[in-house]
Amino acid sequence: MSQDQLDALIARIASDPTFAAALSAAATAEEAQGIAAEQGFDVTASEFAAAASIGTLSDDDLEAVAGGFSANVRLC
Repeated sequence: MSQDQLDALIARIASDPTFAAALSAAATAEEAQGIAAEQGFDVTASEFAAAASIGTLSDDDLEAVAGGFSANVRLC
């Protein structure tokens, strides 16, 4: 997917709550790809899957920040 198409997709998601909801409700990356393709976006299922994993925390990451504290930060 080109940067222009990515920008257009992001703009569409931001401006069209129905489209955004349809993508969010997709059970699989392939389903999200099909929804986007119906609207003229050329994005692959693997690109959707990669985007969905951005910002996902592992159990260890989540444990480290639970309660707003990280053991890796020195307080004094």
